[in-house]
Order: sequence, then C-alpha cells, then structure tokens
Amino acid sequence: MELSVAYNGDLNFIEKLSNYKSVVNVFGTITNSTVGGGRNPDGLTTITKSDIEEAVQKSHENNIEFNYLMNSSCMGNREFTHDTYMKIIECLDWLDSIGVDWVTIANPYIIDICKNRHPRIKVSLSSFAMVESVQRAKFYDEIGVDEISVRENINRNFKLLKEMQSNVECKIQVIANQTCLFQCPYQFYHDNVMSHSSQKNEFLNSHIIDYCILKCIYKKFNKPEEIIKSRWIRPEDIKEYESIGIKKFKITDRVKSSEWLLRAVKSYEEKKYIGNLADILNIVQIQNKRSNGNIVSIESSKVSDNLKKIRKMIKNFMMLDVKISNKKLEGFIGHFKNLDCNSISCDKCGYCKKIANEVIEFSNKEAICKALNEIKKLSNDIVVNR
Repeated sequence: MELSVAYNGDLNFIEKLSNYKSVVNVFGTITNSTVGGGRNPDGLTTITKSDIEEAVQKSHENNIEFNYLMNSSCMGNREFTHDTYMKIIECLDWLDSIGVDWVTIANPYIIDICKNRHPRIKVSLSSFAMVESVQRAKFYDEIGVDEISVRENINRNFKLLKEMQSNVECKIQVIANQTCLFQCPYQFYHDNVMSHSSQKNEFLNSHIIDYCILKCIYKKFNKPEEIIKSRWIRPEDIKEYESIGIKKFKITDRVKSSEWLLRAVKSYEEKKYIGNLADILNIVQIQNKRSNGNIVSIESSKVSDNLKKIRKMIKNFMMLDVKISNKKLEGFIGHFKNLDCNSISCDKCGYCKKIANEVIEFSNKEAICKALNEIKKLSNDIVVNR
C-alpha cells in the first residue's frame, strides 16, 4: 500500500510522515497561482514559492516525493493566450529546477505541455478530470499520465476499479477519506468554482461564498444517509481494494491540522481505527480546527457583506459534530461488491439509510438544528440578495 498525503504548510509535518512507510508523497501548492488548484485559498495556510522549495527539500531529505498541484478544471481559456502560456511554462520550468517529482493536472492541454517540456516530471491526473470509466482511464494512460485519481463516485464499484487497473499501465489512485455527496449534482460546477477562486488575480480583494459547500453540508447533516452514501473507505477495508490491484490511496485535506492528518495516516497504514470514524474522514466538524501556519486572512476583504457571511458560515460549520461508530461498520462494504449503485434508486435499496440509523449519532442535536437553519438562511440569502 502507498499513501499520498495532503501538505498543509507545516514542514515538521513532513518529517513526522517519514515514520510511516506507506507514505510515498505529499501534495500541495502555492496559495494563488496562474493555473490554480482544487481548493479555495480562504482558510488554507499561506504558502509561497519559497515555502514550496523548502517543502520539496524537506520531503527529499525524508525520502518522500513532492507532488505540486496545478489541477484546476477551468482557466476560462486563458491557457491559450500567449501571456498565460508563458506563465505556465515558467511555472513548469521552476518546478523542474527545484526537483519536484510529480505534478497533478486536470487539463489535457497542460498535461501535453508538461510531458513535452519536462518528461522527467511524473504526471498525476486529478480527480477533476472525472475518470469514471475504463475508456476514459485508457485515454489518459495513452497520453502518458503516470497515475490516475479516479472520481470518488466509483470508489465502491469494485468490478469497475479492477477492470480499470487491469487495462492501464499507470497506477489507479483512490481517494480514501473524502466525503463528497455521491453523484453530487454540484460536482462539475464546484470544481470550477474552486479552480477559479485559487487563480491569481481572479478575485482580487474579494472572497467567494462557497454556495456548493453550503448545499453539500446541509444535505449531509439533514439526511445522514448521505454521509454513508459518500464514497469514503474504512481503514479496515483497504485490503478489499488491494485484492483487486488498487495499491495507492490519497489522504485529504490541506485545510486540516498536522495532528488530524497524522491520525488519518496512522489509521490507514495500520488498516484499523477504533472509535469515531468521522475523526479521520473529511467531514466538517469541530475536531477539524486548523492548528498550524499562517491562515489566508479574510480580514482584507473589501466586500463587507461577503466577509460577514463567510464568518457566519464558518461559525455554523464548526457547530456540526457527528459520531460514526466504526466498529458497527464491520462488513459494511460487502453490500457493494456485486451492486451497481448507478443502476438502482437509493429509495428502493435503502441500505445506506438503514446503516445511518445504526451507526450515526449527533451529540448535540440542538446545535445541529440551529446550524442547519442558519446555513439554509445563508444559502437562500445568497440567491435572493446578491
């Protein structure tokens, strides 16, 4: 088993990761860049080019490879202008000069540029490329990517994952602890929202309100079965993926503290976790507070209404706490081994709802209700009062 782990800007974190044999690389990027990445920088640690250079050096000192993120799903066609093209070239040249091992990319055009100019650098295909079929995996394999992060929607489709890995030369990587809604209707749009928000000068002196996250969090906590439907993987079930040829797993998220990430890494390497599974899943809850680095400030925002709404949103998210009994989930994954969830209505199946009733507990239901009401008001306000 191999693990690829989110880098949150804490150099000491990289050193601590060296204690885990399964960790082969960390992934991260600068706060704002020409191409952009997969996260809105608000709330992330401020990371500069010099910070990345130090992180690459620290990673190599600890026999860990560094994966730099250039994985925006959309650049508004600016990649085809001469000025932006030259900035992409400049970035790739810089990455090569500092010894970056991997680059994560979603844009096929930028993949071609990277492979042509710097064949030494390995390319990891972002999940933003929406690989959910054997044919699409083969396409990217043929253009030379070295690994493919499949979209989480297919994480429990064992037949498809096995067929996919057996038909490509590159590695298939699965995201282990993400909790996006299964077949989320906001998925394509949200990828673009996050991509543009992470691009340099795209939203100068302003901060977006993540409408998609509001909708996502509300749905998951209002209908807990959506948390179960989400395609996360229990540490104990890693062996099920290894048995079909899937050997590499990705641990998110860059917004998490070093302590949080190390707990997740330890759990997946040991293939066991005793207690609340939500402690290692990327779910918004009070234990997820950041603890390191300089956080991208929203104090400088000139859009005061946006600033107030962002603060309110964060406050309400921090109230959402959930307990998921990992012990009670033993054998849970077996249901999906011969089932195609895309071919049956969840209402007809009912499995995830049944499981949710058995394993999910909200420690403070009053706080949950209050937070959900505030989130609903905020999302409605965004629609009618812009």
